[in-house]
Amino acid sequence: MFRCIESNCNWETTTITRLYEHLNKVHSSIETYVCNFTGCSRNYSVRSSFFRHYKKHYEDVAWRDIDAGSKSQVSNEVPQASEIKNTNVEEKNSETKEQNNDVELKCNLMKLEKEKSRIEMDDLSNKIKYLSVNLNLKWLNMNTLPRKTVFDMQRDVRTNILLPFKETINNMETVGLISRESGLIFKQMFDIFEGEETEYRLVQDLKALDLYADAREFIINDELRAGVVNNQQMLINDQISGKLFYIDIGLLLTYNWHHFYVSGMLMPMKFQLRKYLESTNVLRMILEGLSPSEDGYIRSLVDGSIWKHRTTASSEIVVPLNLFFDDFTTTDTVSPHASRTSICAIYYYIPCLPGHVLAKLSNILVTCYILTEDRKQYENDELFSALVDNLIQLETDGIEVTYEEKKITVYFMLGFITGDNLGIAGILDLVESARANFYCRVCKRNRFQREKDVREYPETFRNKESYYMDLELNDVSLTGIKKDSVFNRIPSFHVAFNIYFDLMHDLWEGVCVYGLAHCLNYFINTKRTFSLDELNARKNLFVFGNLNNSNIPNDIKDVNIAKSKIKLTASEVKTLITFFPLFMGNSIPSDDAVWNYFCNLLQICHILMLREVTMSLIETLRSLVEIHHSQYQDLFKDTLKPKHHNLLHYASSMLTSGTPRQQWAMRGEGKHREAKQYGRVSNNKINLCKSLSIKAGYKFAYNVLNNSFIPPTIDLGESKINAKPLTQDHERLLGDVSKQGIQYIDRLSKKGAVYEKGTIFYTILDKCIRLYELEDLMKDEKNTCMFICTRIYSSGFNDHLQSFEVHRSEEHRIIYDVEKTEIFAINLHEIDGKLFFRYCNFMQVD
Repeated sequence: MFRCIESNCNWETTTITRLYEHLNKVHSSIETYVCNFTGCSRNYSVRSSFFRHYKKHYEDVAWRDIDAGSKSQVSNEVPQASEIKNTNVEEKNSETKEQNNDVELKCNLMKLEKEKSRIEMDDLSNKIKYLSVNLNLKWLNMNTLPRKTVFDMQRDVRTNILLPFKETINNMETVGLISRESGLIFKQMFDIFEGEETEYRLVQDLKALDLYADAREFIINDELRAGVVNNQQMLINDQISGKLFYIDIGLLLTYNWHHFYVSGMLMPMKFQLRKYLESTNVLRMILEGLSPSEDGYIRSLVDGSIWKHRTTASSEIVVPLNLFFDDFTTTDTVSPHASRTSICAIYYYIPCLPGHVLAKLSNILVTCYILTEDRKQYENDELFSALVDNLIQLETDGIEVTYEEKKITVYFMLGFITGDNLGIAGILDLVESARANFYCRVCKRNRFQREKDVREYPETFRNKESYYMDLELNDVSLTGIKKDSVFNRIPSFHVAFNIYFDLMHDLWEGVCVYGLAHCLNYFINTKRTFSLDELNARKNLFVFGNLNNSNIPNDIKDVNIAKSKIKLTASEVKTLITFFPLFMGNSIPSDDAVWNYFCNLLQICHILMLREVTMSLIETLRSLVEIHHSQYQDLFKDTLKPKHHNLLHYASSMLTSGTPRQQWAMRGEGKHREAKQYGRVSNNKINLCKSLSIKAGYKFAYNVLNNSFIPPTIDLGESKINAKPLTQDHERLLGDVSKQGIQYIDRLSKKGAVYEKGTIFYTILDKCIRLYELEDLMKDEKNTCMFICTRIYSSGFNDHLQSFEVHRSEEHRIIYDVEKTEIFAINLHEIDGKLFFRYCNFMQVD
């Protein structure tokens, strides 16, 4: 710390530079400069000589910078010992020279201050630029807001707010209310916003910030067709394709011709993946997920035999990519333009990421948009060649990304092509009709065999060799294969390796709907155990809990029961099936065969919805499916549907491909919501794919700019601090933990789930579930969160209700570090005065 040399001044600073300025401004009349360093009382009549002496006591970084930039004798030469002895003599003989040095030193200080001001101004300009770009992207990220509206808003802000401010600043500078330098600074700030109201300028700014890359329009098909242009017979140069076509002059006498093209939009995958992997924590979390499980559990596709076989010989960083294909309509399906606004969307995601990360739609990236109408007319080779070329480049060349300040190359390998059954079959050039003789993608059991099979037959499984043998037959009815898939061009991928089944369509919208319809028809119309009105009444009175409120099904109608069809969404069927035993189980006899069938179905659903399974559970699933299929045919006298047959392969697919929950289509279909909402507000019905791809590019830029891909494990953003002191009971529970800085909070969010007082949750320790009710939440000064909980114990498993009966206790526990503890929020349900935890008996509940 440098203290002013004036005895009556208490001013202090941390740099010699500031001390020089202080003496110059405040004590400019000093005649003698006396050194105030301990043990030194040297005095000087020239300021520069004093500071040269003072520098020997304090080596200041800023002073050295000034010295390095100065060409004066004072700054370039460090006095030697012999020179110091003659200092007083030299000062008397060169006072004029020293005064000149003083002026030069002052100029250097002024230059340094100007440079500092320039740097601060640049930082402020960059910050304003960031805020301006982020504001635009925030509104462009809104699904229900057209792009044109966003830039209209920008123009209004510029016209009605910024320009009046700019004129006011100019007037203030003119009349002398602010200096010319201040006016220049304001002008520079306003110039940052210049042109932001145009989309072209915003795109250029985004590209300069490395946040945006243009989607590529690829030509699917082009041909000459007769047409009229401006009522004249002429050949035109198509401006979009940039190609000039010539035609025989004789034909021109009869027809008018123009260039007709069909195109799709392909997003810049290399750019997206580079920015995605360089975002905070993304690549770190991917690398953690690439390590196969060592605890015996099967989780993602990296634990499956197919991925292990394909990556055995690779020593590089190879990341799996899953493609998701699905069609959706952006407008009313009865609209005259519905066919031209039905889109085939292709998304991709990294399936080894944790479930709570994949649940965020920002982690499902758009890669391609194609009109559904074009898919019906053109072959997959024409439609997806450009996409396949990109995937081949990603696998063979990879991309270079910066990770932990190092450049590394990451390669990408296509994991699975996912979607619903119809979509996958169409994309892979397999037979699409469910009534086809060889419909199954995994085995070659014919239609009549599939309708009765209660187990799978491994000897009929398809493989790479049998695939090409079937191609040579060139008979779809005998093979189920239309043609060689364009995706087989990818070096490591083959259609025979695509052992994937979608849990959403096969189970919740398939097997569960068939089974539930038969069960309700049996209980209501055949057995008359309860009426339809009673079913709907009990459903409406049942408390599903805050975790299920958004998926409560509507009332079931009698016409649906009569036709054995229940029209519900997958989420609604899941909710109805899961809690049906609790609100209707007491009305059904425990020895009823149909009820036993339903309980068996419920256990299958439970295993398939797990994100991690053991080998023993896979074998249990195989046995349960065999029982289910036998009961279905015996009880309901119905043949098995294609989705029943798919269920036979789920146990094997877990071994080869990982758990189905990790790769199901639920979130992929949720991604459609963004394009659907924007498609309804966009007026562009001619090239809707291009509009959707531009919108997707802006949304991706917004997520990159805000690092919103990986949510924080613990989010205290909406938490409020309660200033009440610690209770004695809580101090006792904390034990030896330091009480300093601990505060109560009202809530927190972990992995998207909100925890507050009264929340019920469970932890898993040594394959045993422990239930808790949250009593209080606390955090310390390092934001380490703790839970004060009340234990909830199990009284046993109720086979009839397929639930654990539980009871609250007075036993208090503390969970010290919530972030490092795996917790899962649940709801308990009260039935006839008893509490139940709806969970199948595949794990012990303490």
